[in-house]
Amino acid sequence: MAKDVFDIVIIGAGPAGLFAQFYAGLRELKTALIESTARVGGQITALYPEKTILDLAAFIGIPGRDLVAKLDQQAQLVNGNTFLNSEVTDIKKTASEFSVEINHHAAIQAKSVIIATGHGSFSPRKIDVPGASEAQQAGLLAYTLPDLSQTKNQQFAVVGGGNTAIDYALELVNHGKQVHLIHRRDNFRALESSMTKLENSDLTTFVTPKKISGLTKQAGKLLIQLQDMHDDSVNTLLVDQLIAGYGFTASFETIDHWQDKPQQYQQGFLTDTAQMTTTPGLFAVGDAASHLGKSDLIISAFGEVPIAVNQAVRYFDPDRGGPQHSTAINTKEIFKHG
Repeated sequence: MAKDVFDIVIIGAGPAGLFAQFYAGLRELKTALIESTARVGGQITALYPEKTILDLAAFIGIPGRDLVAKLDQQAQLVNGNTFLNSEVTDIKKTASEFSVEINHHAAIQAKSVIIATGHGSFSPRKIDVPGASEAQQAGLLAYTLPDLSQTKNQQFAVVGGGNTAIDYALELVNHGKQVHLIHRRDNFRALESSMTKLENSDLTTFVTPKKISGLTKQAGKLLIQLQDMHDDSVNTLLVDQLIAGYGFTASFETIDHWQDKPQQYQQGFLTDTAQMTTTPGLFAVGDAASHLGKSDLIISAFGEVPIAVNQAVRYFDPDRGGPQHSTAINTKEIFKHG
């Protein structure tokens, strides 16, 4: 890798990174897609592969795993280099290019860089009650949805009041699962249409306003102790599995050690209208990009990708012509299997 100079190094193989590799291929750019984990797909693959994604144009709902598969298939149509299990541990900018360090060892050179890392590495917010650790070890408590094809006749509880919990509950209901939705308040902070679907489903039971005070394994199931938020009375609920939907915390621990780390804003990197960060030649897309009015939606990331790729070309090759419309591209010259 060290001898190659790439036009663009793309950091992160989530939806934005995969689409960036494909779009850069349409422009016949030499790219390296760098992913720290063993699989592409980012948070979708790691956290909610079963979730139905509703905010993509032309898709009337598509499961997360299917979207990743289509993006991966699309990216493989063009000539690109993908490196898995490869964490970007440093970025150094010289006068003419970037040196991107991988796993504290190898380095590759690039004319520009696009960050598509989302909000960085992530971990779930844990349930902190007696018995939680034992329940997780027994497979009765989880922080993401299981393979629902392997959960026939199982009954679930989901705890939380935001989008993560509601998404989990809705996906379970969509797969015909009985769901007890536990929240310490009567009101939820989630997409209205999702709440309406849950409220109209006979499979949903709202357990509010209550909080979990303890978890106990009982005959292969999970006994949940529930404390009422008004009078402190306690009752129990027996389910096959509890899914915690408290959301996730993000960390930029590795990125914080980059020598040429751009300025951060909120949970991403500050970008201008060209998707460029405060480091010239270094761009950010998707959840990794942040600015006033930003919407952290997959469809927004897809719109940012062509801007970043085209502006990257303008950065390292100002004399190169602008992008063609896709209908004018000779696919036989671009696609591997054209």
